[in-house]
Amino acid sequence: MRSDSNLKNIIDARLAELTVSHDLEDRIRCASLHKKRYLQKPWTVVIIVCICIMISIPAMASKIPVFQDLVQMIDPALARFLQPIELVSEDKGIQMEVVAAMSDGETAIVYITLQDLTGDRVDRTVDLYNYSIDDANIFSHELVDYNEKTKKATIRMIANGGHQLNGKKVTIRISSFLSGKDDYGQIATDIKLTDVVHETPKTMKLDMSNIPGGGGELYSEFEKRGTVDILKVDEKTVALPPIDFAQISNIGFVQGRLHIQLKWKESIDDHGSLYLLNANGDRIDPSNLYFGVDEQGNIGYGRQYIEYIFDVNPSQISNYSLHGSFIRNKKYTEGKWAVTFQIEAEDPSKKIARNIDLGHLKLDHIIIQPTGIRMNGNMTTPDQVVVEMTMKDGKKVSYNHAVAQGAKGSLSVKYFPTSPVDLQNMKEVRVNGELITFE
Repeated sequence: MRSDSNLKNIIDARLAELTVSHDLEDRIRCASLHKKRYLQKPWTVVIIVCICIMISIPAMASKIPVFQDLVQMIDPALARFLQPIELVSEDKGIQMEVVAAMSDGETAIVYITLQDLTGDRVDRTVDLYNYSIDDANIFSHELVDYNEKTKKATIRMIANGGHQLNGKKVTIRISSFLSGKDDYGQIATDIKLTDVVHETPKTMKLDMSNIPGGGGELYSEFEKRGTVDILKVDEKTVALPPIDFAQISNIGFVQGRLHIQLKWKESIDDHGSLYLLNANGDRIDPSNLYFGVDEQGNIGYGRQYIEYIFDVNPSQISNYSLHGSFIRNKKYTEGKWAVTFQIEAEDPSKKIARNIDLGHLKLDHIIIQPTGIRMNGNMTTPDQVVVEMTMKDGKKVSYNHAVAQGAKGSLSVKYFPTSPVDLQNMKEVRVNGELITFE
């Protein structure tokens, strides 16, 4: 627990940073009372400073435990890395608070909370939908904690390109989020894939330059072709119980590969995927292409349909069954939440290993920082790289997602842990089971 003198120093330091916007200056001069969306800062007129001190000291003193709660939640050893922010924006009875931030010169991490003060629109399935972080070239987020009693969700935002944020004012904006998520898990379909072997489905040409995107191992091949033969839309209507927001609109073999076309009913962000399983439970995921159809029946840009393409030929199909996994979001909440603050905290600590040869994986270097592990080199499948860190106390640190930049075969990939890591307490790092030696 902090002593009174430490608390006083924190408050004094916070007050020294306060400034008042021109908008607040005008409001004070006019002596009008308006509710402010989030904390603003002082001006140079003495009477205004005095007013701000009287208002701000109780607010800041009451908010200091919010930062302490966060530190205890993630890891007390990380307190020295984190910069307390504690600024609030409220709209439509929902409060967003930016609690703390940190930067290691490459990646910025910001912890925020969302709390529904009047209802149950924030739950443990909350997922930010439309949001942004100024000057970040890649950003993502994940739920850290949800408090059922207070209905408060703690969310960690990761902004790649943190070197552009250091020492600058940035704004985090949220304009919508999803909640009330239903996860249907693995669904076994009743479709007999052997029944479609002898069918000859009708096809159409899809222009790869006029679609919103797709994915999978075959996607680069399709891009090089320029056009791809896909199934004609709405030739079939096959339900996927208990799913009522998507249905199979066609299925068949095209040029020796299994194509399955999925049509989505209009929704905000209901999503899912189809995949194959063999008798041993081994899974085959497809490549996929998103596209739409206009009122005249012309195919092109849109996300109404997904064409799943499995690299499985008719002679192999008897070994597989078709399954799916789907998620539905029942609540979509819009509003205007925004907080502007300055990221000052920076921890430049790092460990470097160079010229790593792991057989199929050859790396120029590995750089470990508190926010993540970056690997540069000959990497074709970054999602198949397993990073394991062990701390001195025996604790294991998992790295659950990655951001890749560059061309296939020569990539720069950063893997992110579930929470920032204190490198002073690191014992060892293994990549695909191999011990890495750092300088």
